[in-house]
Amino acid sequence: MTTIAIDIGGSNTRLGLFPAPDAADYMPVAKFPTQQDYHEELRRIEEALHSVENGAMGGAGVSIAARIAKDGQSVVAAPNLPGYVDQPFARDLFARLYVPVRLAHDTVCGLLAEKTFGSLRAIERCAYLTVSTGTGAAIQLTKGATTLTSSIEIGHQILDGNQRVCLCGQVGCLETYTGGRQITLREGHAPDEIADPTFWDTFCDKLALGLVNLAMLTRIDAVAVSGAIVINRPQLIEQLQQKINQLDRWSPLALLPATLGEDAPLVGAARLVETPEDTILH
Repeated sequence: MTTIAIDIGGSNTRLGLFPAPDAADYMPVAKFPTQQDYHEELRRIEEALHSVENGAMGGAGVSIAARIAKDGQSVVAAPNLPGYVDQPFARDLFARLYVPVRLAHDTVCGLLAEKTFGSLRAIERCAYLTVSTGTGAAIQLTKGATTLTSSIEIGHQILDGNQRVCLCGQVGCLETYTGGRQITLREGHAPDEIADPTFWDTFCDKLALGLVNLAMLTRIDAVAVSGAIVINRPQLIEQLQQKINQLDRWSPLALLPATLGEDAPLVGAARLVETPEDTILH
């Protein structure tokens, strides 16, 4: 059966149909700006899917740039999508699409995709990082037949001495330096319009520190890096790697470009439908 995949990012929403959830090939259905109004977003999703001849559907996987409730049914925190918090998301989508719905943080979906089809296939202790409207990550640890995947709030770790107020309400978050929305608000320009090498050096300093903290806490070996900021400025990966190598003496960490690029969360949303629920920690 065909799987519906929905990727709700901080800036754009994408929909695709996957004839086989165990493959990365899909039929694009729609792309539109993510609606801050929750009910309008649901309407746009329903409208887009009803406009295609979709046949029998086996389920829907939803990747969203938000923290998911432990029961996997709703959003509990979303600095860039505040209108989605505490809404009965899975139930509302089921009522519109008439198929079982699975939700996960977009980084969890990105990691599922890269682990299955991309740069993390042979790595047991790994992570996926997105640097876009916000800064998010997920980790996966495997031992034998046991695999656990969890999103983590890497962008909302507190940096010592950082007095910047984050959109989440905390003071000192890493994302105040690395989140696309916060960069635009603070600098008056979108990240892809900033050429100042000093800005990007500071950006890499802060993000490298956050990644080294992640490696120290989890002992992951590699991170697949994606998100619009890095895709538009791929040289950042090498710059970040150099800074990580200077900082990290205990847990060597390799940065890898995400093979699937911006498709990773959408592909992972399809994979989510086939992924056992008890292997994902929301």
